[in-house]
Amino acid sequence: MRHAPISIAAATAIFVLGVFIINIQVWYSARADSLAGAHYVVRNMHVILTEAHHATQVAMRLAENECDAEGQYRLGTEAALQPHLRTIVILKKDAVWCSSLPGNRVLLVNGSALPEAPLLLVPSKSTVNGLPVLLYQTNHAGSRIMVSISDSHIRDALNMPLRGVAYSLLVGNRRLGQSGDVLTAAHSNNDVLTVKDVDYAFAIQFNAPPLFSLKRLFDQAGGVVLFLLLVSSLSAYLLQRYLSKDISPEESLRTAIYRNEIIPYYQPVVSGKEGTLRGLEVLARWKHPQSGFISPSSFIPLAEKTGLIVPLTQSLMRQVATQMNAISTLLPEGFHVGINFSASHIVASTFFEECLNYKRSFVQQDLNLVVEVTEREPLHVDEHLVKTLNGLHNKGFAIALDDFGTGYSGLSYLQDLHIDYIKIDQSFVARVNENEDSTLILDSVLELAKKLSIRIVAEGVETQEQLDYLMRNNITFLQGYFFYKPVPFKELIKILLSKPKVKVRVE
Repeated sequence: MRHAPISIAAATAIFVLGVFIINIQVWYSARADSLAGAHYVVRNMHVILTEAHHATQVAMRLAENECDAEGQYRLGTEAALQPHLRTIVILKKDAVWCSSLPGNRVLLVNGSALPEAPLLLVPSKSTVNGLPVLLYQTNHAGSRIMVSISDSHIRDALNMPLRGVAYSLLVGNRRLGQSGDVLTAAHSNNDVLTVKDVDYAFAIQFNAPPLFSLKRLFDQAGGVVLFLLLVSSLSAYLLQRYLSKDISPEESLRTAIYRNEIIPYYQPVVSGKEGTLRGLEVLARWKHPQSGFISPSSFIPLAEKTGLIVPLTQSLMRQVATQMNAISTLLPEGFHVGINFSASHIVASTFFEECLNYKRSFVQQDLNLVVEVTEREPLHVDEHLVKTLNGLHNKGFAIALDDFGTGYSGLSYLQDLHIDYIKIDQSFVARVNENEDSTLILDSVLELAKKLSIRIVAEGVETQEQLDYLMRNNITFLQGYFFYKPVPFKELIKILLSKPKVKVRVE
């Protein structure tokens, strides 16, 4: 999963770019729809004003004659027959001369005081019935002809079935929307669009659709967005598979160390006499998120070959310190905690200080921290090495030689270094059986250890015969499947809680 951020970033980029393109398309479509709706409203208003123009022609002919009963009848008939007109009024000398309403009644309050604009939106306060109207005005032969158009007809023309779009009639600096009274029009901005009529002095004003609207996006293209999400997710998966197929084992191991996939397992060390817990050996286990547990025999040699054994061990040290601090009250005084260190790590210039920091990180300072020197790699014994290990010994660390007898120069290590423990490899312990000759090599190793006053830990104890042999030879520390398998931290807690807390004495 080392390349997961790349895959996620690529999928996110695909999704964001796709949403951007879809949104632009949806926005453009919404803008086109709202603009088409505005043009449709303009045509509706044009039809209404054409009716007013025709009525004005009738009134102009009448204004040249007399406003008798016949003339008033003709105005009333014209107003009635035109579906969108309300009244037709002729003013002469600022007085009502003739009206389409019976008895020359008027709709406007003091209509003569209104501006003589060709088109005029009149607010409700200036009408008898308290409803706004649109006036179509013409001057002819000393007369002022005023044709009024009802607000209801105007609002019907403005009403378009487009979600989120509101149309208004704009005449001069006055505006009439789909509800309310005549208002003073605000200064135009980028959020407001207008469409003008070519013949009459009006425009249709409407709000421009926002560039981005989440609701509009899901309403109009929700399925496409969902499909895009699936495509981008699939792309991330395929890209991850492609990038991961060529990952080297070294890269995989490096990633595992970085993500703490390599975790400590603990194998208890017990007293053969009492069966009490004496300490723990820390073992590395790789818990791969997809492949499960990977055998140490697979990744430990790789780590040593590539130099990753150092950061691997450093990661284990941090995890062990954290976990031991969490259960410090369960650990008896003198309890052993041992970690294997490779030759390449021990000879590093930072090793000594790393061990001191490791010791300081423990809450319980009376633990017996063990540096287990593994013989998987040749260890060149020189002045620096002797100074480092003996210095750690003086600082309270115990030095153990792990897998004794299977490595490169075990005997020379015993001669040149201050070794506190040797751990008898399980291959020697496994040879112990009822045959007297089965223990010849092991007898020699034990005799050598006794002469050098080096304490012994026997690994790989699995049978009662092996235990009996080791007990006859006074082996103090024992470990193996006969007692406990390596266990994770949670299982270790259960083991500690099941055993009495006994101070560890070095025998």
